[in-house]
Amino acid sequence: MLVDFDDVCVTNSNRQLHALKGNIGKSKAMVMAERLRLVSPTATIEPITKFYSEDTSEELLAGRVDFVVDAIDNLKAKSHLLATCVARGIPVVSCMGAAARIDPTRVRTSDLADTEVCPFARDVRNILRKKHGFRIERNRPIGIHAVWSDESPIDPSPLTYDPRTEDGAQGFVCVCPNKDNGLQTCDRRARIDGSMSFVTGTFGLVAASVVVRAIGARSERAP
Repeated sequence: MLVDFDDVCVTNSNRQLHALKGNIGKSKAMVMAERLRLVSPTATIEPITKFYSEDTSEELLAGRVDFVVDAIDNLKAKSHLLATCVARGIPVVSCMGAAARIDPTRVRTSDLADTEVCPFARDVRNILRKKHGFRIERNRPIGIHAVWSDESPIDPSPLTYDPRTEDGAQGFVCVCPNKDNGLQTCDRRARIDGSMSFVTGTFGLVAASVVVRAIGARSERAP
């Protein structure tokens, strides 16, 4: 199952395999499902164009779920998903902040309780503590595999290519195809960091490794 409410944006083209010419504006889940079917024609792939939230959680996690790979960048939605997976005993691997990093060799994996440096992981831990009642301490696993970087985020450089506003200040123009979706837009973000393909790709490969190793270990333990 692939869950993503977003559409392919031209800004995705530097790091996302499905962000190709002709796909801009199309559903990410649908386009990625098409690509995966070409890779594995016998696989059953179900794309769902919905935003994960407390309201859609029951529907999206219904039935048997062997493993959840979380790549949500919305803190509220991400934290709810992680708390729900822990409560239901669903194995989950969660990607923390990959943007604003340039060194893929700094990517790590550990329990979320043992992450450090990453501001995004810190915010997730805080929400889990305050809203979902988690007790999180170093060296005390909470059952959430995390993929994270110990490289400090690099501050974004001022934009020089967008038009100026009426008062002459440098402006910002959102080019996202679904910028008016009312859920998550450029205008709602205090800061927008750039992402490097060799870092985000490493995050994805490490997350896949966590899933494969966990399922393999589970199979070895089975009678």
